[in-house]
Amino acid sequence: MPRSAHHARIEGRSLAHRGSGLKARGALALASGLLLAAPAAQARPAESKPPRSERPVRETGGSPRAACLSAAREAEARNGLPQGLLVAVALAESGLHAYALNIGGRSYFPDTSEAARRLVAGARPGQPIMAGCVQVNARVHAARSDWPLDPARATDWAARHLRAKYDSTGDWGDAIRAWNGGSPRTRDELVCRVQAKLQVANPASRLLEREQCGTRFARDRRSGAALLEVAEAGDR
Repeated sequence: MPRSAHHARIEGRSLAHRGSGLKARGALALASGLLLAAPAAQARPAESKPPRSERPVRETGGSPRAACLSAAREAEARNGLPQGLLVAVALAESGLHAYALNIGGRSYFPDTSEAARRLVAGARPGQPIMAGCVQVNARVHAARSDWPLDPARATDWAARHLRAKYDSTGDWGDAIRAWNGGSPRTRDELVCRVQAKLQVANPASRLLEREQCGTRFARDRRSGAALLEVAEAGDR
């Protein structure tokens, strides 16, 4: 779910597969700078039932970003969401990172779910924790579980939530606003950030074109393009 967007660190790794090394590394460097400069935004999720299964989180194959991207695309298709929408939400929320955390306003990007669990366990009582690919409010929705760190479960939960909000409002922009529990201004900013990411995730989409976002979110579009490239290359 929505969280502070001033990321404390993004760990780059060299890309060796599919001949995309230097290009994807440059994309990650660009995205890192853009994300570090992004404005902070705190929010609270609306109510939604967590996944029924409480099985332990398993490590995903490939990189955390590739895992988040794959899970988001599958959840979109499974729940009848417009193509690219959940990918855009995940880009806006976590930078497409399966184990991303925001703890008390500080963001982390651990390489493994185990490292993420250690960070969560070390959080002080009462510190807000936003976790995983779509930044679920772990204090509210997963007080005794680590399911938000499973990208498949987290994205399916998010897709069902967005689908339900759309079914009740009839508008995807309003569904995204309902996804965010913050102030009206924070909600509108999230919609515009998602719109910018959607221009990258599905350039042909006109889903949010009625939103009055102007050019203020061009930075979000550039960072989204860079991170999507990194995720598709399968690297951190």
